[in-house]
Amino acid sequence: MPAKHMKLLIINADDFGYSSAVNDAVLRAHTNGVLTNASLMVAEPGWREAVAIAKDNPRLGVGLHVVTTFDRSLLPRGEIPHLVSAEGKFGTDPFRTGLKYAFSTPARQELRRELEAQFARFAETGLPWSHVDGHQHYHMHPVVWDNVLDLCDRYGVHRLRVPYEEWCPHRKDGGDGPNIDTVGGFFLRVLRRRCLRTLRARKQLGGKAIFHCDRVYGQFQTSNMHSEYMVRLLDRLGGGTNEAYFHPGTQYARALPRDQQTESMRDVELKALLSPAVAAKIELNGIHTGNYAEIEWMSRTEQG
Repeated sequence: MPAKHMKLLIINADDFGYSSAVNDAVLRAHTNGVLTNASLMVAEPGWREAVAIAKDNPRLGVGLHVVTTFDRSLLPRGEIPHLVSAEGKFGTDPFRTGLKYAFSTPARQELRRELEAQFARFAETGLPWSHVDGHQHYHMHPVVWDNVLDLCDRYGVHRLRVPYEEWCPHRKDGGDGPNIDTVGGFFLRVLRRRCLRTLRARKQLGGKAIFHCDRVYGQFQTSNMHSEYMVRLLDRLGGGTNEAYFHPGTQYARALPRDQQTESMRDVELKALLSPAVAAKIELNGIHTGNYAEIEWMSRTEQG
């Protein structure tokens, strides 16, 4: 029986499947570091390689990273012309994209088909469903969220990411100052309240309970979850169940040409996941880490 009031932690890599570089970073972070889970993008060039890596490493939990903004769609533009550009990519402006999903009937219909295709591709891999989350957390948009819940029911998925983290402790522990990701983090709190209401209503109507962590860390420090920050974060985990998510293999890759990157800019998040100091702090604090399925089981066991 696990000890009472223990801290449980999922350490997740987003954007698994984005490229071979990302896949290699995820593999290294899992086999040589503290990474326990990953979120798969099923429309990106490295997705098949990522699936093969996951099958060779069954302790790595893998869930679906639903993409409805910024990056590639799975369906071709001809099938979802209201959603993607000529290059087959979703809109990069979250506000305008959100309005489209909310008020355009053709866009909502196409969005449903795209989500169905992403869920179906993940199911076809044969990988166990770890969980579902969303690229840029856009699975929390009301239209996307309601569709995702329906599809989770269809595919038997009962674990979702519902982000929440505390701003003041983040700043006190040396986190980055206010930026666009901070603003987004506060907006996510509004969406989170709606998401939790829908989950409560679903349970009251006899629906299957959805597991989600009490805290999810990464938005306020996105792409810069360096080892020093992570060590301090491990001292202040605010929930019984927690998730910290990273983007190993991708830091600054989309923002700057490689010849303009300094060594200190390159993949500090992978370095954190491989850091002996991070691993030692996890052990020192008695934190139990695991993939989504393991953490859900430990949480339910502790609750009796």
